[in-house]
Amino acid sequence: MYLAKCTACHSEYAPSTYTPEQWQTALDEMEKLKRVHLSPEERALILSYLSGGR
Repeated sequence: MYLAKCTACHSEYAPSTYTPEQWQTALDEMEKLKRVHLSPEERALILSYLSGGR
């Protein structure tokens, strides 16, 4: 899901690049700027992956 939705516009980032809170903020910003459209389920899966289950 992450690769399909996020890497269409930029390169892949390692989940450890940011804290879970920073990832959430980044997704908020991408959605706010209408750069990505995520269902609640897609968002949850992506955040779970990026947070490493933390």
